Amino acid sequence: MPSVEIRARIHNRTREQIYSTLCDFERYPELSPAVRRVTIDLSEEGQMTSTWETNFREGILRWQEQDFFDPAAGTIVFQQTQGDIDHFSGKWEVSALNGGGIVSFNALFDMGIPSLSNILDPIAEQALRENIITIIQGLFGTDVEIIEQ
Repeated sequence: MPSVEIRARIHNRTREQIYSTLCDFERYPELSPAVRRVTIDLSEEGQMTSTWETNFREGILRWQEQDFFDPAAGTIVFQQTQGDIDHFSGKWEVSALNGGGIVSFNALFDMGIPSLSNILDPIAEQALRENIITIIQGLFGTDVEIIEQ
């Protein structure tokens, strides 16, 4: 299954500030042009169901996911429950670093069209990578340094 990994250093913010910003999904559309809409469908202690619309090449990608928050570990784990592709799951993780923190994003995806996977997977991987970088840059502005993509 194809995967995407991105790491970014965030300067001038604490781990807690970085994590809090990442958890505020409803602000993503105003802070990042890659995200069109996020709706929180259900929120309980430590978990949430959210519905997303993001730019995907010349179109829109839509899905719903279950999100699990662990502030002590600095993680947000997500699992798509329905949507335009067959599989999308992964994790955001924030770790402290002197003068800031590191945001790591790891995800697995499956477009669900095996006969075209050799064509679609690289396109989808690049689009996902670009969207995540755009989201991180939108959330943290000039304090971002992409260190692994």
